[in-house]
Order: sequence, then C-alpha cells, then structure tokens
Amino acid sequence: MAQIKILLVEDVELDAELTEHELKRAHIDFIFKRVEEESDFRRELQVFQPDLILADHSLPHFDGVSALKISKELSPDTPFIFVSGKIGEDFAVEMLKEGATDYVLKSNLPKLGHAVQRALNEYNEQIKLKKARDALMESETKYRTLFEKNKNPIIVFDEDGNFKDSNEAAIEFMEVSRDELLSKNLSDFILYNNDVKTIRDKEFWIKGEILEVKFNINGKCKILELTITPVYLKDKNIVFGVGNDITERKKAENEILRSLKEKELLLREIHHRVKNNLQIISTLLTLQSSQSKKNNVNDLYKESQNRIQSIALIHENLYHSEDLAHINFEAYTKGLITDLFDSYGVNASKIKLNLQIEEVTLGIETAIPCGLIINELVSNSLKHGFNNKETGLVSVVLHKLDKGKYALNVSDNGAPFSNNLDVLSNDSLGLEIIKNLVDQLDASLSFNKDNKEFEIIFKELLYKERM
Repeated sequence: MAQIKILLVEDVELDAELTEHELKRAHIDFIFKRVEEESDFRRELQVFQPDLILADHSLPHFDGVSALKISKELSPDTPFIFVSGKIGEDFAVEMLKEGATDYVLKSNLPKLGHAVQRALNEYNEQIKLKKARDALMESETKYRTLFEKNKNPIIVFDEDGNFKDSNEAAIEFMEVSRDELLSKNLSDFILYNNDVKTIRDKEFWIKGEILEVKFNINGKCKILELTITPVYLKDKNIVFGVGNDITERKKAENEILRSLKEKELLLREIHHRVKNNLQIISTLLTLQSSQSKKNNVNDLYKESQNRIQSIALIHENLYHSEDLAHINFEAYTKGLITDLFDSYGVNASKIKLNLQIEEVTLGIETAIPCGLIINELVSNSLKHGFNNKETGLVSVVLHKLDKGKYALNVSDNGAPFSNNLDVLSNDSLGLEIIKNLVDQLDASLSFNKDNKEFEIIFKELLYKERM
C-alpha cells in the first residue's frame, strides 16, 4: 500500500503517540499531522489533503462532531474514524449515520490498525466506483450528444417494432412529437407489411441489415435507408436503426429513369423517322428513274439533289432546335428556297421572293411533305416560269385556318401555262410527287390558272396517325 496521509484531531500528546504506535505495529506506511483547533483543522484539510481523519470525541476548544461536519463539507469522501476514550454505543451509531466510517475506543487501540485498513479499502473501492460512475456518466453524455445531435434519423425499437427512443432528426422525419412516437409501432408508419415482417424476422435480427423502408408520413411517402443493429441485453433485446433520408435521391433516380425511357422512345422515334425519310428518298429516286429517257440526266440529278436537300434541311433545323420534334417552318422554308435559288443560278436581285409564313412550328412528319411540295412547286417556277423574263416574283404563303388547318399557297408571275394544259391532270414527275405528298398529308390540292397559284389545305399529322 502506498504511503497515506493521516490528519489526527487530538489534544493529548501521549494518546497521539499511542495512536502512532498502533498504526506502525499494523505495518501501515503513513505520515500524519496533529491539530487541536478548528482553524488548524480547516487549513490542513485544504493544504495537507489527508487520506484519512482520526478524531477524538472531545477537545478543550474543538470536538469530533464538529470535525465530522466540517470534513463532510470540505472533503466528503475522506474516511473519518472516531478514536475516543469515552463514547457511548448510541453516540457511535448516531455518528455512523452522520457519515463517520468507524469508531475505536482508546481502551482497545489494537483494533485501530484493522479499522484503518478496512476504511482505506472501502475508500479505494468507493474511488473506483466513483471513477467508473463518472466514466459511465461521461460515456452516457457522449452517447446522448452523438445520439441527439446526429443529423441522421436514429430510432430504437424492440423486437415487436415498438418505438423505445429516437433522436431529434427522427422526430423531424416522422413529423410527430416524441411522446406520440414512443406510443407507436413501426407498422403504424411503414407503407408495406413486407418491410415490417422483414424487420421482425429472426435471421434479420442475427445478422443485421441495410434496408430501404418506405414510411407513410402524413400521407407522404418518405424513404429511409435503415441500417439495423441488434443489441442483446440481459432481459430484453432492442434494435438500433440508423437512417439516411433518401427520399429526394430516389425521386432523382426515378426522374433519371423516366428521362432515360423518354430518350429511348425518342431514339426509336428518330430511327422510325430516318427509315421513313430513306423510304421517301428511295421512292423519289424510283420515280426519277422512270423519267431518265425523257430528260437530261444532269437535270435529273439536280432535281434529286434538291429533293434530298429539302429533307436534309429539315434535320439540320431540328439539330439546331431545342425541340427535337418540331421546327420553325418559316426559317426552314426561307433556307430551302434560298438553296433552290442558288441551285438554279437565279439572280436574287431580279427574281424576288415573297415569303409570308405565320409563326408556325410543325412536326417532322408534316414538315417534310410540305417542304417537298414547296421544293417541287418553286423548282418548277424557277425552271419554266422565267425563261424569257428578266424580272419576276415567286410567292410562298402559309397561314392558319380554323379548326387546326393550314393553307399553303405557292405562285409566281412568270410565263403563263398553255390554255390547253390541265395542270392537275399533267403526268409530269413533279406533279405526281406533289399528288403523292398531298395524299400523305390527307390534304386537298387546288390550282388557280389565272394566278398560277397552287393551294394545299392540310392539318398537322399526329403521331398516332403515322403509325
């Protein structure tokens, strides 16, 4: 045992020497100080800081009862033993109740060593217990702080799913008060019974799991990624569930999946459109080949090139557009006719263009036939209408009618058609293409010979009409 410090309250020097003798005889390694006055006693409690106090019952200017009260005030954990020559049993019992550790009669001092050893042992055990208790309190404080301040919802429930504890984040997630939550069961919040069954499953308890659990919170679906940790206690088992609110993440994931599905549909739509456009080109080339013996081959190539370019221009406009399904028809038509003027070497300062297109956006299935019709009619005007004229005007007008219909008018003021020519019955390739395209649009075609004006009345094709 390490050397201990003993504070002795005694006014008789001989009794002090006898006390010291008995302690040495008990092989106790100690140093001690003797005091007789209250002021000295108070001072040594602060300065000497004794490990043990021995006190006589009665002194001329001080007494053991007062010393005990002061000791409990200034050094409450220090063992206190009465050593007195006259102390009654009733008094001794009363002092033990007041906090004294033991008492020894001066007539029986050989018992002092044993009493001191026992008092010191009890003191050491109390110190260990206090340290353990303080450590437990510190640990509990840390745990509660981590538990309460954790931003992730933490719930504690028993094997039956009854809530036993929760932190503030869980209260906020559940949107209830703590008292209300502690009166509830997991099944009161979880959307799907399978999740409740899973959490209560024995195998699940043994190994712990990470589970996505859907909660019904005031009619809203919230999703927790719940990490389950079973804790086995002596008389009961509880479960710690540390959650991560993934509601917004799941919404984002679902939005991404929805967007991917939309893109898949768009890709299928693009493939469908490309297939249709290639079919149109194939049909145009087939029709063109039937004219190869009647016309100059270079002219045929130029006409085919212009028709294919009108389709390509549609896709170029779509490529630059934010909407991959619709195009600005005015910008498209202007670009198309400008290319035609360049293709036929027209002097734009002499042959003018009157373009009047209302603010219209058309779907690709409607825009391509309309573009090809404009290509055929304007090409015909440029090839045949201005051979002997230095100036002229080509007009392309598109305006809206009632009930979702549109009117496309194409005309020129070039050389008039022969009086004997029935334009709509003509078997030229250009007109045959126009008629096919008008049928494709489910439109009507009319011609005013006096104004040299073609008019096509059509409605925009819907996707379901194209399947």
